[in-house]
Amino acid sequence: MAIKVLLWQTIDKLGKRGEQVSVADGYARNYLFPRRLATPATEGASREFKASARKAEKVEQSMKKEYSDVARRVGETQLSVEMLANNEGILFGSVTPSLISDSLKRIGLDVAGNYILIEAPIKTLGQYTVTVRFHPEVQSKLKLSVVRSGVEQAVEDKDEENPFAKGISVDEAEKGDPKMRGKRPKKQKGGEGGDKKDGAKGEGAAKGDGAAKAAAPAEGDAKKKDEAPAKAK
Repeated sequence: MAIKVLLWQTIDKLGKRGEQVSVADGYARNYLFPRRLATPATEGASREFKASARKAEKVEQSMKKEYSDVARRVGETQLSVEMLANNEGILFGSVTPSLISDSLKRIGLDVAGNYILIEAPIKTLGQYTVTVRFHPEVQSKLKLSVVRSGVEQAVEDKDEENPFAKGISVDEAEKGDPKMRGKRPKKQKGGEGGDKKDGAKGEGAAKGDGAAKAAAPAEGDAKKKDEAPAKAK
């Protein structure tokens, strides 16, 4: 037996929300009614549905207005996201909707990650356009710049200021950039002093060897003098 029901939700291949349709009694009682997808098509149910529909419409219009305001601000925003990358600009990781959402919140735009649509994975530094869909009828385009992390850039800049860190010789650095004069790497303590001490030790050792050699002939001559009178006797 078929009965008429009022649909409270759109059901595929059956009808749209608010329509009255005929369905099997068992289907209505066992599936539609328990899930609040439909109610019997009575005058009371019709009045209740219309009141609910008007209320839902007001909520929908209010949300669309709020979404439109945020969408306008998003469309006017140039968002910059810092990421670590190698020398070729390939990111260590990727830019995700969650990351973009967090970045937007930091500048006062509360946009949930599930509203942000990234068509293809963002894996390199560069400029991108990302779709932000708040509602089937409200969406915006976000201009996104993926730049190198400031911490990483600071390290590179420091190396640029100090060419010695890149293995450039002192003479090449000073010749190429007069500003580098006077910025020669400091010698380690004890280097020059150690050389002088080693030199002094070497000189002292040499003098000692010379004195020893000079003493040896003198001692030999004394022995010869002592032996000579003995032979004469």
